[in-house]
Amino acid sequence: MTGSNENILHYVDGPLFVIKLNKPQSLNSLTGLDYLRLAELVDKADNEPNTYFTVLQSTGRFFSSGADFGDISSKAQSQTNETELEKWLTNFLSRNVYVTSVFNRHKKILICCLNGPAVGLSAALCALCDLVYAMNDKVFLKYPFMELGLVMEGGTSVTLPSKLSSNQVTDTVLFNKNMTYEQLQGRIVTRNYNLNDANEFNERIIKDLKSRSKDIYLPSILGVKKLIAANYVDSVHRANSLEATDALSFWLRGEPQRRFQILKAKLRKHKM
Repeated sequence: MTGSNENILHYVDGPLFVIKLNKPQSLNSLTGLDYLRLAELVDKADNEPNTYFTVLQSTGRFFSSGADFGDISSKAQSQTNETELEKWLTNFLSRNVYVTSVFNRHKKILICCLNGPAVGLSAALCALCDLVYAMNDKVFLKYPFMELGLVMEGGTSVTLPSKLSSNQVTDTVLFNKNMTYEQLQGRIVTRNYNLNDANEFNERIIKDLKSRSKDIYLPSILGVKKLIAANYVDSVHRANSLEATDALSFWLRGEPQRRFQILKAKLRKHKM
């Protein structure tokens, strides 16, 4: 594995650019800087001349438990000369818009390998991938926007209704339910590997992708991706902007910060 940031590793293996979340001790919760690093690597993969698949993998029990509560709390409590508007434009709006945009405009085949649940923005990024492989039927996606005092993000106001029924998405998101494997199968999840070990799961996918790509003309893949993406890229782009600007007003009221603090306290108590 290469890369100076040990929280997110990456390497090139033939036609594959592999990015791996490597914070299993925190269930791969991501700080703002982690999300930016992830987007930076996805962008790097987009410009890698000899790869055609960008593979997102993870470690441990969760693909990603979403935003790091401690990181949000520290940003909320930081004493600077910034106004609240300046603070959350930097720490929320501009970051989320950028990360979502990088995923949305990616030219290669984006593959998400769900070794476990994905939550929040991380789950939103999974829904932006072209292929999603599940380790087993215990995986789920969770979009806790209502619990956090927010609205939808990461293009989910477009991606989820386009892949699932609108009523189902509304019920799941409004009432903070897990989006189960049964709901995801054949709609967001492409294949279930029926495994229980994350390392074995990750290795199997790499082996399968390298084998399956041997007999196809790889440049054609980019043409197929471009044609399919033309149906949704502009819609996600518009949604990304609307979602972020609508959510900003909630950050300025302080509601997400307050709720992240509550969840952080619960997590601390649970660990004790």
